[in-house]
Amino acid sequence: MGAVSKTVRDIFLGVPGNAAIILLALVTFFMGCDRSENEIKVYRLVKPSGESEPMEKDAVASTNAPVKSTLERVPTPTDDVPVPRNWEPRPLSQMRLASFLVKGENGAVADISFVKLGSAAGTVLDNVNRWLGQLGQPPVTPEKLTEMIQKLPTARGEVDVVDLNGKPEDGDASKDGRIIGAIAADEGTSFFKMRGNAALVGAEKENFLKWIATVRAGAGSESLAMPQVAAPTSNKPEIKWDVPSDWSPAPTSAMRYASFAVPADHVDISVVTLPGDGGDDLGNINRWRQQLGLPPSNATTSSIVPLKTNETTFSTIDIAGANTRTVAAWTRKDGHAWFFKLTGPSNGVEKEKPNFVKFVQSVRF
Repeated sequence: MGAVSKTVRDIFLGVPGNAAIILLALVTFFMGCDRSENEIKVYRLVKPSGESEPMEKDAVASTNAPVKSTLERVPTPTDDVPVPRNWEPRPLSQMRLASFLVKGENGAVADISFVKLGSAAGTVLDNVNRWLGQLGQPPVTPEKLTEMIQKLPTARGEVDVVDLNGKPEDGDASKDGRIIGAIAADEGTSFFKMRGNAALVGAEKENFLKWIATVRAGAGSESLAMPQVAAPTSNKPEIKWDVPSDWSPAPTSAMRYASFAVPADHVDISVVTLPGDGGDDLGNINRWRQQLGLPPSNATTSSIVPLKTNETTFSTIDIAGANTRTVAAWTRKDGHAWFFKLTGPSNGVEKEKPNFVKFVQSVRF
């Protein structure tokens, strides 16, 4: 080692100051290579840039908050399957497997989300009370929750649905004031949530429930598009009917089995079918009342009037709002619920109601 040190000293005698320092560092490094292999080495690991951050604490937090995109959706074969035309796809996030925004009149908006969590998501009561808190409402008891829940038959089994009204966050009624939430317990817990302007949420409730009913268990983002409900064809219709002469065919949608319109009277006629029983009568009636701007009622089933046909008996109801009116008829047949609705200005509905009744009576399954 002494001979090596003398050689190094001789080398450095003719080297300028800064260069000598650099050269000394290099020599020291190479000399250190002879040290024992047993010496402990310390390495600092850098976190890979693609590693996920910890999961958000509140998985189903206010869904009308802006969503920061952290995931890119992978194209799938179902990407061309339509959702309602007025649902605008929004960026996904770590929490959201599906995200949409619906816009209404005068700046009204509603946010729609699908989130899937594990067993730590909490009970139905926990989540409903959290949603009530977001609307400035007090929590409810388990007994009260039982009265609030609507059971929605779906391809994944029954889903618990609640419809909550309350105070708009930050006082902005165009963006908040009502939450429709659905909780499904399958392979963890799935949350469907629509939150926004109260009237717009009510108008979109039928679309929202239909969407929930079509999402299968275990679904990822690739299967959350709304399948198109097949309209009857001239070759092999599933049901038949006699259409009044002044009704014009209207475009079907992901929600509707068939559509008609009477432009002169500005009325709309829809036919919708759902698997199972399509929900309980009181829940459906209150949903139609809310679409007309009316409060829910616990006594509306007394207004149901039976309508007998050659094949079945329909239940019917006539609901009048301030300026609009809905006449609905429904029946359950062969594992499906069928809903027929006439909606429009009060005068137009009054004029077309006899035609609507004849139309319903003409239905053959």
